[in-house]
Amino acid sequence: MSEYLDNNHVDTFGIFLVEKNQMCPGLYLPFLFVSSFHWGYKKFNADTKKFVSHINKESVNAANLILVPIIESSHWTLLVGNLKNKVWDFYDSLPKKTHRAILPEVISHLYEDTTTSFATDIRRWRIRKIKQVPTQKNSVDCGMYVCKYMEAVIQPEAVVWADVKDWEDNMAKFRAEFAYAILSTTIK
Repeated sequence: MSEYLDNNHVDTFGIFLVEKNQMCPGLYLPFLFVSSFHWGYKKFNADTKKFVSHINKESVNAANLILVPIIESSHWTLLVGNLKNKVWDFYDSLPKKTHRAILPEVISHLYEDTTTSFATDIRRWRIRKIKQVPTQKNSVDCGMYVCKYMEAVIQPEAVVWADVKDWEDNMAKFRAEFAYAILSTTIK
């Protein structure tokens, strides 16, 4: 757990968040999680609808947010759809314009696989780059940052990113907590 996180790790973290929210309703804002494999398998022209089969009109109406972790060119970023405000928020721990360039294609692919689920065309929503988020100083922590971004944005209280300063210093602790959760939990 001291190296790069792959799709399985990030998806496991997302599933942990979903399961925690099911066990303790109201712990987090209502959210939907899209497997990182949804985007990953598109590159291989594989069937990707199975990764979003849980997204339908009812689940969209019941949720506030949709979490879309993205792996592209060995770098993790997070796209968060605010379903109430109809806007996309983009989180990047190594901010570069090239990381953002793929977003319209990711959103279009999600829309194609879930077209009837949304009341509006999610491809037309504005994309905001969220500023002052914690950023990494190495080349391997982007996956863990995406996990922490996901955990932070679903909290009932809005995150004041300017106040979040200690992620880099606590990355070893975050990884240890994640490893412990994997070892002590059975995923269904």
